[in-house]
Amino acid sequence: MAPLLEHENQVFLDLFHEDGLVITARGLGIDRILQNFLKLYCDPGNLVLVLNTNTAEEEYLIDQLRSEGVTHLPRIITNEVATGERYDVYTQGGVLFVTSRILVVDFLTDRIPANLITGILVYKAHKIIESCQEAFILRLYRQKNKQGFIKAFTDNPVAFHTGFCQVERVMRNLFVKKLYLWPRFHVSVNSFLDKHKPEVVELHVSMTPAMLAIQSSILDIMNACLKELKRYNPALEVEDLSLENAIGKAFDKTIRHYLDPLWHQLGAKTKSLVQDLKILRTLLQYLSQYDCVTFLNLLESMKASEKAFGQNSGWLFLDSSTSMFVHARARVYHVPDSKAIKKSKQSDSNEKQDGKKELVLENNPKWEALSEVLKEIEQENKNSEALGGPGRVLICASDDRTCAQLREYIAVGAEALLERLYNKTFGKDEKASEVWMKRRKAITAKGSNKSMKTSLPKKKKK
Repeated sequence: MAPLLEHENQVFLDLFHEDGLVITARGLGIDRILQNFLKLYCDPGNLVLVLNTNTAEEEYLIDQLRSEGVTHLPRIITNEVATGERYDVYTQGGVLFVTSRILVVDFLTDRIPANLITGILVYKAHKIIESCQEAFILRLYRQKNKQGFIKAFTDNPVAFHTGFCQVERVMRNLFVKKLYLWPRFHVSVNSFLDKHKPEVVELHVSMTPAMLAIQSSILDIMNACLKELKRYNPALEVEDLSLENAIGKAFDKTIRHYLDPLWHQLGAKTKSLVQDLKILRTLLQYLSQYDCVTFLNLLESMKASEKAFGQNSGWLFLDSSTSMFVHARARVYHVPDSKAIKKSKQSDSNEKQDGKKELVLENNPKWEALSEVLKEIEQENKNSEALGGPGRVLICASDDRTCAQLREYIAVGAEALLERLYNKTFGKDEKASEVWMKRRKAITAKGSNKSMKTSLPKKKKK
């Protein structure tokens, strides 16, 4: 690992000298600071516990410490370690990643020597209130050990916006008195970022007409659900419950903030509307995030599920819902002999009668934009041998599913990916696939002929 930057070193020293809660902005290297504390206490003479880490984070931190040549690496204690062996592991010292459930049991049964614990490091400290186990562990630890340290880290300042006195409650549960705030506009952080400004190019990708129609339908349904929610709960007439805010990421926490104190008093209709808003937000995300087959599969599964169909607040029967289903199917396939269909019931009956589908399998516009960017990078890096090779391209995505789709798209192309997804989801249709592939080849052939004509020089008339 590279040495700590100036502001990272300052955060490390502040927290080392006095226990507290560190809240940094996203991307300011909170994991690097935690890693340096682990490196500092990786010694059999210490006994340091780490809370609130998952398996991937634990493996990453251990690999980083191993690459730095640390001899006494942290160990992971799970239910695979026998009960009788855990006391021996604790007495051997070092840094230990322990699950919260095991720590609660070991503290209550005095299996862990609390007086020998050097300290506890709490990662993702903003979750300390959501899960009571970590707060209970810290209380038991502080009751039995008054000298050990407690150092907490988080890079999610948005989590402290909701709730009443959220920062104070978190610090009280952590048993710390010092708060360290490191936003991006901090003097030392800002001065460092100004020296290394990245070159950012934003590409605005426009949706296809079918996607725009689906998006408009979802927004209409969300607006109707919000109006119903306000009608059933007049006390919720607040600006936060607007359509603009409903699209944002923090809407779930906002609506939970207003409804949690009254949740046991709310009727079934209100609870159903809250659940429907959550489903509609998921649909809005799937529309732009994934492919047309995945989106249609989600819609069809919602409509086919008797539980969801019976519990929904009625938005499935709106005209906007019908339009959404029609356009979602039109992105994947269309029935050539059927007339213009306005209602989903008519479309279902026609499809059953004809049984013939022509695949459309509309590409995600983001994929085409990504291909253009990759081709541009490849052309620019052709003559980069003087710089040590073409280099690498890092593509960041929001989740593992998107990464897997992009990996397959780059490897085999959009046609093969969408055909595989369609066959896996709706069953293999060889005739429809053959027709679709012929049409795709014809389109690509026309495109190549046009490009050849434009590239050939025109003959001058004598």
